[in-house]
Amino acid sequence: MSRLRKLSPAALLLLALPLLAQNNTVVLKRAWVDHYKDRATIDAGFFVDHAHKRPNQPAADGDMHVAGRAPREVGLPMVAEVMNAAQPGQAAAVAEIHALEGKNQQAPVSGAWRFWFEHPAKRQVQFDDVPVAKNTNPDHSFEIHPISKFDRNGISGSFQPIPGFQPYDADKAFGLYEKLKVTVSANSSAISISAAKAMYNYAKFEITLLGSPKKLDDGGYAVLANVNGAADEAIASKVRMIFVPGTPPLQQLLTKKMGDGDTMRVIGIPRINLNAIETFATASGGKSLTRKLPYEMIIAAVAK
Repeated sequence: MSRLRKLSPAALLLLALPLLAQNNTVVLKRAWVDHYKDRATIDAGFFVDHAHKRPNQPAADGDMHVAGRAPREVGLPMVAEVMNAAQPGQAAAVAEIHALEGKNQQAPVSGAWRFWFEHPAKRQVQFDDVPVAKNTNPDHSFEIHPISKFDRNGISGSFQPIPGFQPYDADKAFGLYEKLKVTVSANSSAISISAAKAMYNYAKFEITLLGSPKKLDDGGYAVLANVNGAADEAIASKVRMIFVPGTPPLQQLLTKKMGDGDTMRVIGIPRINLNAIETFATASGGKSLTRKLPYEMIIAAVAK
């Protein structure tokens, strides 16, 4: 995707005024939202600024955080994360990341795009100049998480349960997701999204599929599902589940020909549902409106 033009000062002012009272705001190009709203993944040219010297301990999720920049494809402060980074299958990718750290040398990276207010800044505007990250966790709302390929190193097999890590239980995680609010303001060229800081990266839960999985623009799949709570009642309804191409969760979904009424136990990561955000922005008629935050889940592993 070619780089998009920066927003004019007038356009930024129009989008920012209704949201001045909000804590965390990101202004996205509308064309970018349209391009990625029905994709599981993003492909980007990535500069590695800082990387963890070693993966997180298993109890802390086992990921390796990599702060960097993708000026053409993302245009926001960002972090990319290797899942199960200490496992042998990810060793080559981890070594190459370290070899490129701080070299200002671009490398191709692919993985699940993730827009979520976990480490937000007060305000960020897409395709403004992005500074070199000073550490592995700059203020950011955009991630490639999990990475499925770094340069020539395919690591889609990393989408597995993390040994020694306990994800959040469904009732706790979805209890928060379901309460989140978002304020959206839009014009013809941009969408401004404002929300409170969010939590709970990895959640473990059971889903009941609603209908058949649908293929996305990048070869991933999406399917609506209900999330089952501890009392066997739906604690979240009609949540879009995102399956990344080439990963074990998608292989199981397709191999078993799963569809309406089938259940899966999975580990997932939340992200904002940009398809729903764009639909809401279009229906708002240019007004700034607040609603329940629409989210979807990146399926990172099939749980045991």
